[in-house]
Amino acid sequence: MAQDNENLIESYYKLEDITSLEKLIQVLPENSPVLERLADKFVALGIVELAVLCYVKAGDVKKAIDCCVLLN
Repeated sequence: MAQDNENLIESYYKLEDITSLEKLIQVLPENSPVLERLADKFVALGIVELAVLCYVKAGDVKKAIDCCVLLN
């Protein structure tokens, strides 16, 4: 299941389908390691709000803060 989600993330990222990437945030369970990978994609795209949402849902507040500082 995690591998399927990672494949979806990679596909949506390559297609630049931000809407579908955003929808995955709601589908993935809290503390899922896949959320951090999704957040990394949002960071790469420069979408701070969604990256922070993913990091917080993944339980990594420090990365959320670091993301805000990085993309200030």
